[in-house]
Amino acid sequence: MRQRQIFFYFFFAVALLAAALPAFAQSWAGRGRLQGEIRDEQGNPVEGAKITLRKGTDRVDPNADGPKSITTNKKGKWSVLGLAGGTWGILIEKEGFLPSEGQVPVNEYTVATPLNITLKVIPKEVIQKAQEASGNAKAKVAIEEANALLGESKFAAARARYEEALAVLEMDDPVLKSSLERTIARTWFEEGNTDKAIDTLKESLALNPEDVDSLQLISTLLVSAGREKEADEYMAKLPEGVKVDPNSLLNLGIKLYNEKDLTGALEKFDKVVKDNPELATAYYYRGLTYLGLNKTPEAKADFQKLLEIDPGNPNADEAREFIKAL
Repeated sequence: MRQRQIFFYFFFAVALLAAALPAFAQSWAGRGRLQGEIRDEQGNPVEGAKITLRKGTDRVDPNADGPKSITTNKKGKWSVLGLAGGTWGILIEKEGFLPSEGQVPVNEYTVATPLNITLKVIPKEVIQKAQEASGNAKAKVAIEEANALLGESKFAAARARYEEALAVLEMDDPVLKSSLERTIARTWFEEGNTDKAIDTLKESLALNPEDVDSLQLISTLLVSAGREKEADEYMAKLPEGVKVDPNSLLNLGIKLYNEKDLTGALEKFDKVVKDNPELATAYYYRGLTYLGLNKTPEAKADFQKLLEIDPGNPNADEAREFIKAL
């Protein structure tokens, strides 16, 4: 019986100790105190400044264990009790002011000397950059939403979001802006409004005239719209070596061929063959053009090339007949 009582009392004492442990687990708790006053650069008290204290020499982490943050009163004053002795990090934050962070010593056995701190107003250029970042963030969200709408073939809604992104985008990025304008042009084209798509690209090129992708796209759209002369103007602006959509050039060459402008047609077909040497149909039309110019050997070579590349081409039988006749 005696042993059972001893065991009971021992267990009860251990339980009491365990229950008390959490109170001592706060390594930052003690008898120390910090107090101070916060003013602005004109000497006026700053009310509502948030003060966060964390024990140690690391940067202040508001999410780390420590006393609850407090705010200054109308006179800009603050005070915190129950701090362990040692070095403490202090972070002071107030909207419209630059954050202030530093380290202060705490002594549990002496009266704390008040900390007098001056907060500086955030410079205008810093606020401006923050606003720009905000605008760019809005543009990013709008672009992501527009991309999703485009994927659902909701062209008008997608266009509205792309235009919104352009309106709030504040970074000076001509490439990104041209890309957005090309996509807006695509929404017009998908709705069957080629003229509006072309007008959009013209406006884009007026701001960024050397954008290769826009030059290629407007050339293609102009050819498809039967506006070959305008297409030629934009094609001429493309840098050397940049490929134009082969179908656009091919159609342009065919139109010139039908109009009996064989020299002009040959120029287009030459470029198609140069940029796309495996496009069999280009050799067929260039072969016809050579025939019209009485260049029989060149015509025969092109018809043979067509058969070499694509024996099953829709124009293959006609090419064989030409070869036999030449």
